[in-house]
Amino acid sequence: MRTAALVALAAFAGPARAGEPDAKQLAQQAQAVLKTHCYRCHGQDGSVEGSVNYVTDLAKLVARKKVLPNDAKGSRLFKRVEDGTMPPPDERPRPSAAEIAVLKKWIDAGAPTGEVEKARTTISAADVNAAILADLEPMERRARRFQRYFSLAHLYNAGLSDEELQTYRNALAKLVNSLSWGSKVVNPVPVDANRSVLRIDLRWYVWDATIWNRVLQEYPYGTLDDSVTARAVSVHTAAKLPLVRADWFVATASRAPLYYDVLQLPANLADLEKLLRVEASENIRQERVARAAFTGSGVSRFNRILERHDSAQGMYWRTYDFDEPPANLADRANGGLLPDRRNVFAFPLGPGGLAENPFQHAGGESIFALPNGLHAYYLVNAVNARLDKGPVAIVSDPKRPDRAVEAGVSCMSCHVTGILPKADQVRDHLDKNPKALKRDEAETVRALYPGKDAVLKLMDADAKAYAAAVAKTGAKVSRYETVSTITLKYEGDVDLLTGASEVGLSPDEFRGRIGQSDVLVKHVGALRAGGTVTRQIWVQAFGDIARELQLGTLYQANLNGPTNRDNTGELDPLEARGDTANAWAFTPDGKRAVVASGDRSVRFYDVEGRRDVKRFVGHTASVWAVALSPGAKLAASGSLDGTARTWDTQTGSEVARYADHTGLVSAVAFAPNGKWVLSGDFAGTVAYWKAATGAEGWRVERLGLVTALAVDPNGGFVAVATDSALVLLNLSDGSELKRYGKFASPLSCVSVSPDGKWLAAGSDAGTIRVWKVGEEKAAFALTGHEGGLRGVSVRDGGRWVLSGGTDRTVRLWDTTAAQQEVPAFRKHAAGVTGVAFLSNGTQTVSGDRELNVFPWRVEKFLGAPPAVPKEEPKPNAPNKIPPAKD
Repeated sequence: MRTAALVALAAFAGPARAGEPDAKQLAQQAQAVLKTHCYRCHGQDGSVEGSVNYVTDLAKLVARKKVLPNDAKGSRLFKRVEDGTMPPPDERPRPSAAEIAVLKKWIDAGAPTGEVEKARTTISAADVNAAILADLEPMERRARRFQRYFSLAHLYNAGLSDEELQTYRNALAKLVNSLSWGSKVVNPVPVDANRSVLRIDLRWYVWDATIWNRVLQEYPYGTLDDSVTARAVSVHTAAKLPLVRADWFVATASRAPLYYDVLQLPANLADLEKLLRVEASENIRQERVARAAFTGSGVSRFNRILERHDSAQGMYWRTYDFDEPPANLADRANGGLLPDRRNVFAFPLGPGGLAENPFQHAGGESIFALPNGLHAYYLVNAVNARLDKGPVAIVSDPKRPDRAVEAGVSCMSCHVTGILPKADQVRDHLDKNPKALKRDEAETVRALYPGKDAVLKLMDADAKAYAAAVAKTGAKVSRYETVSTITLKYEGDVDLLTGASEVGLSPDEFRGRIGQSDVLVKHVGALRAGGTVTRQIWVQAFGDIARELQLGTLYQANLNGPTNRDNTGELDPLEARGDTANAWAFTPDGKRAVVASGDRSVRFYDVEGRRDVKRFVGHTASVWAVALSPGAKLAASGSLDGTARTWDTQTGSEVARYADHTGLVSAVAFAPNGKWVLSGDFAGTVAYWKAATGAEGWRVERLGLVTALAVDPNGGFVAVATDSALVLLNLSDGSELKRYGKFASPLSCVSVSPDGKWLAAGSDAGTIRVWKVGEEKAAFALTGHEGGLRGVSVRDGGRWVLSGGTDRTVRLWDTTAAQQEVPAFRKHAAGVTGVAFLSNGTQTVSGDRELNVFPWRVEKFLGAPPAVPKEEPKPNAPNKIPPAKD
């Protein structure tokens, strides 16, 4: 690297007869110098000395004022290089005079950055879910429920370099392993090309669903995505929310109380020591400990005693910290002034009950080795009860906002090398003052305090073991510890770029959306003017931000349902409480509907009366697919319980059940004769079975993630929408007739026209494709929805297409119009989950996730006279469905 840098300098450092370097060459030369001498500590492998991990990114050096263009002498970076403090004096190689001159020339020339880096492709929420699903699908099915994920996508979108992102990866790896009772260091695994999504297995760290749900109780950014991919991820992982932001996790799980709870630590020191198999009092009595005592530790303001025990995992250190002694002592005995028991040089033995004259401590810290060699931390008060924060009057951390020492992050920030080497002062004090203690006390002190050399040797051995464990996480022991560094970065103020990246928008888009919302202006209007908001305000406002920007349904940690028997995840991560409608199937006249409900039931619903006619009860998990037979005598349903069922709509009783699916039954449909049912699942299976008995006719597997089914009214085929293709299967035997795709975004709904000649399929990307049956290419591609599609219907020779989606709109498309203003119905306040043309020819009906259903008169858009006789009066109330006239 040194040679390469010198070669890069040759054109500049030599005589000027070859001409001065241009801006691009000058930038390359400066970058070469920085990479040779600075990169190893400020970016390589995520190293973050001085909180700088972007030293070769010339644009960032300027943007973050490490370099002042045209002012080398005023630039902090240059001054550090010129005065020899960067690199540190003991680092080799050293910058030469010619290399320092290059940096000066570059800065004084305006600090050009050379070629502008190409803009990155934004990683969307859909991209993140797709990466997770692609990671899960090859796994053995039973292993999927142990997988959880962390995202750095918003930081990638904000423009952080790979070196900066690596610092976050290192911090995440160090923290999850520092919260582990596993015997090995196991690091999160990147699952996408940009390494922005990382996977862990709960078993690596001896975690379970309880631990993960405890994390989610604190998570302020949880939104439930209604996409097919997100639903599949939840089903596979048995978790409502299997993904959290990595920066938030590092900054929050490293601080008590979440730190303690993830580590599953008890409420008092005695129970902790039992967990570690440390008999502290007996060890002290039998002189199996090594102590060091001193004043001025840096964290503790007064005296401190360190005490080392062996533990089941290797070592256990605890401290005894002391509060400030009063200036005037009132206790007297025999006319003499007693020393204060907070003076460890006068009272080096204890604690209470273990010495005749014990010291009087006010609290302390415990540091102990985990099975993988990393360290954990625990703060206690004077009676050994667990503390989240140490009293500022006794210990302090200047890096924390309130200067309080916080269990976890403050300890990591301080104990960067593990156990900080501290020389004992008590033994020297006793050797120089042999009459300071009674003979028996002095002998005990010499046994417990073996002297500074012996204790430093123990500290050094423990520090080396810790450094080796840290190295396995990808981080390294240095003055700037990764977890505390990332915590401070996360806790910093939020600017426009940061906020925009966190909500998945560009800065310009976010600025515009803020201006369109009175709610957002109140919360984060300062961002529009180039200002910032504090992280606390951003977190408080995030619920409103998510609602205004339609980021998804806010996750509620208190609504987690029953867990699997092995406590690896929820029995039904898709279950919802209250009135929810995951799918609708309407009768031709629109008066009745069956509704797939999140509360495990199937509703037979009176559309006009807005009430249940009946509830079909029997599924043991949330219901996600419904269909009605011709004549509506039977209803079919599919559920996460792995069954598809038929129901008698008159009695509400179960007629038949098909139980040979695996996982979520996501689609159902009736054959035109009403005697057979088709059902499809997320495992890629479509089955054809008798509606009256559940007996199987045929079965096709490995189709991909089945999301929707639509049957040819003429009985020729069934259209199967999957995560990557639209497949036509022969209705008589299940053989494949045709395949359309592969598509970049999962298909989410499908429809066959009444004459069986046209197909329409909507996707999670908001695109509708329309095919003429038998033709290879789609005749039309319709775009305009701002979210995924959840319902589609096609009629009249493929001309008219009705669609509804998560953007809360219903739209009517005329495929024959070259350009048109697409009519949109906007009365829904939640995502639309079902749409249909009514048989009267003049209306549509649509239902949303919150069980609201609305008609829409569309004859004015159809360009044809209404099918309803003119003498029949129109209904007065716009929300009533008039009787259909065939």
